Amino acid sequence: MEEPAWWPSGIAQQSMEEAQSAGEVRTSFGRAQMWDISNVMSADWWNTPPGNGVLWGSWPDSVEQVRLLSEDQFGMLLNIDDRFIARVCPFLVGEDVSRMARFEPWATCVNGLALLLPNGGWNAGAHDRILLYEAYLPDASLPDSIDGLIKAMGQTHSALAAFETPNTERLWNDRLKAMEDELKPHTLWRAPHTTATVGLPSVNFDLNHTVQTEHGAAWIAMPRTLADHLVCQPSRLPSLACLMRLERQWSSHVTMDSVQRQSMLEGWSQHTPSAWSSSKALSTALGGAWVWRYNAVLEQLLKARTYGDEQLEQQSLDWLGEVSRLQARLGSLRMWKSGVWVALTGLLVAYFGNDWGTFTPTGSAVIAAASLGFGFATNRVYWSKDPPPY
Repeated sequence: MEEPAWWPSGIAQQSMEEAQSAGEVRTSFGRAQMWDISNVMSADWWNTPPGNGVLWGSWPDSVEQVRLLSEDQFGMLLNIDDRFIARVCPFLVGEDVSRMARFEPWATCVNGLALLLPNGGWNAGAHDRILLYEAYLPDASLPDSIDGLIKAMGQTHSALAAFETPNTERLWNDRLKAMEDELKPHTLWRAPHTTATVGLPSVNFDLNHTVQTEHGAAWIAMPRTLADHLVCQPSRLPSLACLMRLERQWSSHVTMDSVQRQSMLEGWSQHTPSAWSSSKALSTALGGAWVWRYNAVLEQLLKARTYGDEQLEQQSLDWLGEVSRLQARLGSLRMWKSGVWVALTGLLVAYFGNDWGTFTPTGSAVIAAASLGFGFATNRVYWSKDPPPY
């Protein structure tokens, strides 16, 4: 029997039947719990709702027909009597989607924006198993332009800015390390980030999951990916991280150059707080767009290996092969940054030289002025050589 699209064929260490019987799948990335979805195509299953967990919001009654619309890496998409669209999540990867829909302050903030949230579902053990939407027509084709979707994402994140959390660079760097340790890509990158880079409530956007509304294209909030659940700890990521994911997805279909990347960043910055796209927030020396681009490529490589996508894996590895060039430029920047320490040393020499009588007051003043000038000049050179974020 052909394996469904949501089965992690690239990393699974047992058959799907064995995993369903055991209630968990063993993979080379670790173990993930799953539940038995074998009966969800039966109307009887929907007419006798599960007894465990929580049924929230709307649930279909008197179901007569269940049709399979599609299967993808997130699970199954079903049509229930042409009244509901049901997202069936076979793996227990958290409750990002229902939390956004059920937590009133968050749901209120994004109400009216181009984001489709479920109006019901089944949650058990703090994991979304079924997500229910009013019937909609899934948009199976990619748009000609993603400007509208970038705007929608920026507006969603801006609305959630009231619930932002401070820079958690240690967790973000741990995330990179976890993926590097698992994937062995022969690359290493850590970033300090700035205070303007903040974490936001999790909304998972995927370019392959949008819907057309009367106001244009809208995002469908998606569950966390299985690969991310297996390898990374849950964490709040900044809006810039989501933009770079979108950029990587789009670049798989459209060849992108620096001008297009710049346009995407500028479009996003028009709909988000200005601090998020300040020169320091986008500085490559401080992480900026490039470290989140790196994060997105590692996520892409995780996905490729999870589902045995050799073409996507090679694309990701090719991109990672160029990282060393960028990091070499960042390494040369540190030489100019060291000028600040040279300047501080000069100031100390001038101070103590004058205090101990080693130098005349005039000589000490000259050394101090020269040190300040040197430090200022090298600092200006440091920032002028910072690679652009696109």
